[in-house]
Amino acid sequence: MKRIIFIFFVVCVFVFFEGCKSGSVNDYQESMPVESNTNSITDYKVTIKEYEAYNKENKMFKVEYVQISGMDDENLQNQINQTLKSSISEWITKDCDWMEKSRITVECKTSKYLSIIYKIEWENPNGKDLLGTFTRIGLTVDLQTGKRVLLNVLFNDYDGLKEKLVKYDYGNEISPPIDSDEADEIIHNASITEKEFYEENYKNGHSDYNFLWSKSSYYLTDEQIVIIRDENEFDDVHFDFKQ
Repeated sequence: MKRIIFIFFVVCVFVFFEGCKSGSVNDYQESMPVESNTNSITDYKVTIKEYEAYNKENKMFKVEYVQISGMDDENLQNQINQTLKSSISEWITKDCDWMEKSRITVECKTSKYLSIIYKIEWENPNGKDLLGTFTRIGLTVDLQTGKRVLLNVLFNDYDGLKEKLVKYDYGNEISPPIDSDEADEIIHNASITEKEFYEENYKNGHSDYNFLWSKSSYYLTDEQIVIIRDENEFDDVHFDFKQ
């Protein structure tokens, strides 16, 4: 009887260890990257996540930001995601709960650039039926370096860009022309981050975070660069742009 019990015990132990060994192999195989014949950069996916912060009343508010997935180069993907997140989170403070109203639109998604725009619409204080204004933040990331692309990086010919702005014809009677001083301001503000913009304005006595509407930025579409001049969409500047 003891011999039978011993044999049964040995068989059970053998089966148990074989089962554990088989499970470990399956876990390892599932963690292996899946081979793909397509370009991993063009096949990346864009998702929206939320950054949590607290306002003056210590109430939590959430700000959306973009992340990507699906790239073979995990280090590059991590760098891109860090840039996408920090470009927003690095300047969010207790005074920025209005950013909870922002909505994200992906304007350009190619193998070279990912360009998005954050938009916050403000109602006209004179009535809901009247045209409102917008705070808009353009954000473009180079998917081959993982870095944010500011306007002075995209256009290294400062004088040429300034001349284009000054000579820009809106073709309407609403948008005022851009003079030389404003062209300098547009280029400068679109060539610094939101954090740097706030730091500059704080030194000049402006601490209101709602002041962001006055910061120029830009975003890309498949065929154009759109420079955000001010809070009015009809004042945007559109130039053809080949990637």
